[in-house]
Amino acid sequence: MCRFAFVASFAVLVTLAAAPLAQDPAPPALVSGPQPATPLPTCKVYAPSGPFAGTEFDAATRLQKGPAVLLFVNDLSRNTAPMITGLDRLAVQLAWTGLETHTIRIAADRNEAEAACKRSSDALQLHRPILVSPEGIDGPGGYALHRKATLTLVLAKDGVVVRSVAFTDTGRADLGVLRGLVEEVTGPIPTDSKALRAAMEERLTRDPERLRALAIDLALLLQRVEKSNEGRMQTRPARGEASGDGKAPTAATTPAKPREGKPPEDDELRGLLRRAIQKAADATELAAVFAAVDARVGDDAALRTQAVEMFRLQISLEYGTDDSRQRAKAYVDKHGVK
Repeated sequence: MCRFAFVASFAVLVTLAAAPLAQDPAPPALVSGPQPATPLPTCKVYAPSGPFAGTEFDAATRLQKGPAVLLFVNDLSRNTAPMITGLDRLAVQLAWTGLETHTIRIAADRNEAEAACKRSSDALQLHRPILVSPEGIDGPGGYALHRKATLTLVLAKDGVVVRSVAFTDTGRADLGVLRGLVEEVTGPIPTDSKALRAAMEERLTRDPERLRALAIDLALLLQRVEKSNEGRMQTRPARGEASGDGKAPTAATTPAKPREGKPPEDDELRGLLRRAIQKAADATELAAVFAAVDARVGDDAALRTQAVEMFRLQISLEYGTDDSRQRAKAYVDKHGVK
């Protein structure tokens, strides 16, 4: 072989050796649900419980105006429960935008699905209980639901599909993603209080009956959240106590004293405590909260004792911001029994 041919062959070999090995293509994203810009297909459902209990209807016909979301559930489990609960709360919180939602269980055994949906809806305290598709394991024919998708979210507006999203592995970490997807059909929700108020005044229904229903829904949601928060405050172990996993406390987490205080019995003080422990509460909000506590307590010794005990509980559990806990300590130091 001539020298030129040898050099050329060697160059080809070096080039081939340096080239990256071909990789298998990434698996395609799971496709589940109807395509964008298509009319929302017929969606027959049965309600085992809730406001439509015992009836069968077309969910799609109720979603022909405004923003709408259908959540199809192939796997009703602990992993999907946070998304189901999250959508249920968003439906109440964003009802002023006109948002309507339905969560629908897809299952082969309709009778078993009905019983499971009723149990789960009760356990999760859903405002709008889970519905059941009577059309078997594949769900409504026009929706092209993928069996491997544990959840399929269908977003629509004015009866037209905006987007369909398949989830295969989901949980509490996806709640932010869920809200972002829902805002694709409701429009962005302002975070500034003044802008939010203006948006509500512009879009909130003027119909007295719908306003009344919305007020009831919000009150029930607030009550459920309140009970959940109080349950955590009652059951959360103080630092240094044994946790649910049975592990002994370490020296670094052992407190100088056990958990103290208790939640107040007075409804208004409970509401003020919830405001006091919010991480977003700034100095202006906290000043208003503690002024409201003083106004509520007045000269009532029993209410003052409740206020002292609730702030002792806050300090013990280290809830709220540093500023909030310092104000709580000042209140306890001033009004507590010496």
